[in-house]
Amino acid sequence: MRRWPLLLPLLPLLAACAGSGAGPPMLAYHVPAPPVVDYLVGDTSWVDVKAVDQGFELGMAASARWRMEFVDADADHVQVTATLAELAARVANPVTTAQTADESVLSGPVVFTLDPQGQASLVRLPTLSPPAAFQVVSGAKIAHTFFPGLPGRVVSVGDGWVDTVSYATQEGAAGTTVRMVMSYTAVGDTVVGRANYLLVRTKGTSEQSAAGVISKTDFSQTVAGTTEGYFLWDSVAGILHSLEYRSDLRGTMQLAALPVPLDVRIRTTLRVMRTD
Repeated sequence: MRRWPLLLPLLPLLAACAGSGAGPPMLAYHVPAPPVVDYLVGDTSWVDVKAVDQGFELGMAASARWRMEFVDADADHVQVTATLAELAARVANPVTTAQTADESVLSGPVVFTLDPQGQASLVRLPTLSPPAAFQVVSGAKIAHTFFPGLPGRVVSVGDGWVDTVSYATQEGAAGTTVRMVMSYTAVGDTVVGRANYLLVRTKGTSEQSAAGVISKTDFSQTVAGTTEGYFLWDSVAGILHSLEYRSDLRGTMQLAALPVPLDVRIRTTLRVMRTD
């Protein structure tokens, strides 16, 4: 079976201009053409943990290939069936043995609906298996944050909009609550591989809390910080082409075995690229 590299290369932005010669594009979720889309996802995180004058670093890296199948759910929503086709993931820290995971940790697809602005409603979550499943794969995260928020209307260069995402999920051995407020700005056309895409830049804030069991130890964690990046929209197909987001979150972690909370910093890079 083919294994994708753990890190996607940076997407080359070859050119940018003020607008689209084909007219202002519609940014809204409908059934794309074609209705089945494959994405390669690279997700890396560095977690710095400090207690008093001591600290250690955890590293997480995952490369996944997802197949997204779109159908009309009703007049105002599309239904997406997201199937994990391949996964190569590794979670390493100096305290315990490194953990790895492949696509077998996930049984069944993620099924959710999207309205034209990208607000998601979960229909069905897959079953997750240990050891590192909840750390590298989240069906709720795919449903609520994989596709960026859209204005649901025609946009011109310089137009902006704000999207708020809030959700809570219990998957594997951990429960997670997330709230994100993201601001988007349409920049203009970008040429990648001789094709034109709409470049949209984004920045915002994120608050995340989690609690559960990690390496057989009860834990709780709360972090908050900033996220920024961009995505490319394929106006011809009517779907996301690619994106890159970078997050820098800080907060605290409490472990059952320790009397005091730990300071935590989480730096994450997420890259998505359409491959079909």
